[in-house]
Amino acid sequence: MMMRLHRLSVMGTLFLLSLLVPLPLSGQRIRIADLSMRPRETSPRMYPALSEAVARFDVVAADEVGDAGRMEKVLAGLDDGWEASVSRGGSFGFFYSERVQLVKELGTYHETGQFVRPPYGAQFRLSGTPFSFNLVVSHVESETDHGARRAEIAHLRAVYLYFEKLTGNRGITILLAGGLGDDEEQEFRSLVAATRGEVIPVGHHGGGERMFASAALRPRIENAGISGSTLHPMYVVLKTGK
Repeated sequence: MMMRLHRLSVMGTLFLLSLLVPLPLSGQRIRIADLSMRPRETSPRMYPALSEAVARFDVVAADEVGDAGRMEKVLAGLDDGWEASVSRGGSFGFFYSERVQLVKELGTYHETGQFVRPPYGAQFRLSGTPFSFNLVVSHVESETDHGARRAEIAHLRAVYLYFEKLTGNRGITILLAGGLGDDEEQEFRSLVAATRGEVIPVGHHGGGERMFASAALRPRIENAGISGSTLHPMYVVLKTGK
């Protein structure tokens, strides 16, 4: 289950207008990011910087959230067009602007006992268009032993395939994986080889975060990397039309 964080805004009117006046796909861009909210890096004085980093994108997956109150503090620093959702367990959440509609939560990965913090997913749509995509956020627990870490990473392949099948939206999924190191390359290759090689890494930096996007998204990836903002979130820019 996911908790929706609400506040008074004109979102209902804006969404209605987007339905009445569909946006053309051609030329549209979606900016997606993955941002860590681990407490040791997000003290109260960091909330303005978090809000500033989120505002650079259209939808942001938040890792290591902790509780909904921390999401609300970031949301308070954003324009009225923003909303946020957080998983019931409090590990993960999403911020999304008025350009992106949360279609439905996909829930927590169904297999129990494979992850300390089970991966969580949601389906989004570019408002006023039929273009939709799945975002799945996960975090390999860094405190576990090496064998347990390798086992969790090995399970990410099944996680990707599970969320792909949930929506019938195959090939339009991005898996955001945090807490990874550089010492499990065999497991990474297995993930990259999922669905006959239809998963590609599109981002990585020293903190151990990576993005894996389906091959169907490859021609839509206009840019990917690490943001130059203070908090350095990973990001990918998708073009929705040719």
